Amino acid sequence: MSKAASSPTARLLQSSRLFSLPRPLPQPHIENTTSTGVYRASDSATLPYPTHQAIATTASSQSRGDWGLKRALPKKATQDTSTPHIRVSAQDTPEHITDFGSAADHTQTQAKWNEMGIPILTTATRGENDKKEVPQSVFENHLDNTTLHDGQSDLNAKQRWKFNGPWIAGMQEGDFDLYTQQLASRKDEWKQFLRSQVVEQRLSERRRMAQETGEILSLQDIAQLRDELLPNDAELEEAEKMMRDAYPQDGLSSELTALIAQFLDLPAVRPDPSEYQPSIATRQLRGLMSSFNFGGSKESTPPSTHPSAGLSYLRTEAIMENHPVHGPQAHRSPILSRVVRPRNAATGTDHQAKLGVGGIVTNDPITAQLSARPATRGLNNHPSTDYDPNAMASTLDPDLEGGNKMWVHPRHAYIDQDGRIRLTVERGRDEAIAVKRDDVQHIHDARAAATRGGLARPPPGTRDNANYGWASRRPQQQRTAQPQQPPQQQRARGVQGFDQDLGRQGQEGQMEAKAAMAKIRELADRR
Repeated sequence: MSKAASSPTARLLQSSRLFSLPRPLPQPHIENTTSTGVYRASDSATLPYPTHQAIATTASSQSRGDWGLKRALPKKATQDTSTPHIRVSAQDTPEHITDFGSAADHTQTQAKWNEMGIPILTTATRGENDKKEVPQSVFENHLDNTTLHDGQSDLNAKQRWKFNGPWIAGMQEGDFDLYTQQLASRKDEWKQFLRSQVVEQRLSERRRMAQETGEILSLQDIAQLRDELLPNDAELEEAEKMMRDAYPQDGLSSELTALIAQFLDLPAVRPDPSEYQPSIATRQLRGLMSSFNFGGSKESTPPSTHPSAGLSYLRTEAIMENHPVHGPQAHRSPILSRVVRPRNAATGTDHQAKLGVGGIVTNDPITAQLSARPATRGLNNHPSTDYDPNAMASTLDPDLEGGNKMWVHPRHAYIDQDGRIRLTVERGRDEAIAVKRDDVQHIHDARAAATRGGLARPPPGTRDNANYGWASRRPQQQRTAQPQQPPQQQRARGVQGFDQDLGRQGQEGQMEAKAAMAKIRELADRR
């Protein structure tokens, strides 16, 4: 069919590069309650997660204002930016305009997150023996599941994050009534499911008896037993009545609750602690209370998306960085974070400073404590580029260029039930910071002094050598001022001098083979 003979809708689809946009997600809850009970919110604050699809275009199309939409966008609003990413709220309004805005807040966060390489782990939960379990990757085989495999019938066989049934605790009353009305048409399916469960229970009892008597059941015997143990309608009603009678006493730990949750494929539940739950540690209730889907509180909800939220696909933080000059590093490269709010332990309850790391706000791992280092910048001749973490986290310095900052190591993160990113960091290590800033000479000097048997004296007039008359002495006075040492220490200093000469020679250049052998013989003769 030629293009001219096609319909106007077909011609529109043929000439359009953007066919459709996904439906936006519901707006997240962004109000936070302060310690005084006052709600604070901001219309311009970045949402915890993106709700609209981010759109990008090529440079040539951007210069024409072509974003693949119904009409071109003004170049003045999209040209003068280093991050040309937009989100469309409405493609066509009654005023015949396209409502759009910048999506750089979330796209830049995604780019920074990919650069930092932070794994997404599960939250630290309590096990059956009330022991704190180690966080695991959300991509582990026993956690990252959406369906039951291999005929599983136990809800706790494999933990899942996606279920076919709704989360009943979070449903409104009207939605719950509508859901129960829809279940009325599944009575026959429930009877068939219950009949199969009764057969499995009877077959399990028959296998146990055969094992006690030493009888071996073949596949044909098992298939024949399934037909023989199939209950009739009267037996099925009796079994269902027994489970109904046991429910008032056992509650959520009853067998009926476990079968209903399995039949409807409902998410896990977390009941309130009550004295009316005597058998709270039973197998059925442990199968309903999934530690993966809940953070340990009754307000927790099952995740609406994958626990990683597509933010990172790393499974562990056990990564060794290989520096092109200094080789493998013991710690990963630190990130320069911004102190959003200092700690205020004297007049408030904020014992931890708030840090901004890659667009995510997290807590300083060190709480308010006494520090031997001064809390004011400038003492002890500390330059402003040192970013003393204790000083940066204590008080905001308005005169500091760029604001208060701190070097940190991002460890891992998890996505909570509200869709917010919870990041865990630790303060930067000194050696990692030195490698990051390419200022490692003091580390080499300290290690060289350690191999020589003592610390080397810093140059006079520096921060670590205040020059109290030492450099003003003449070389003859400096040599005569040294005390006489025993012969054993003098021989030891000969060995140290050998190491010192080799270390100095290695810094100046490679020693010739003949010169090295002559030096070794000379030092050996001295001893």
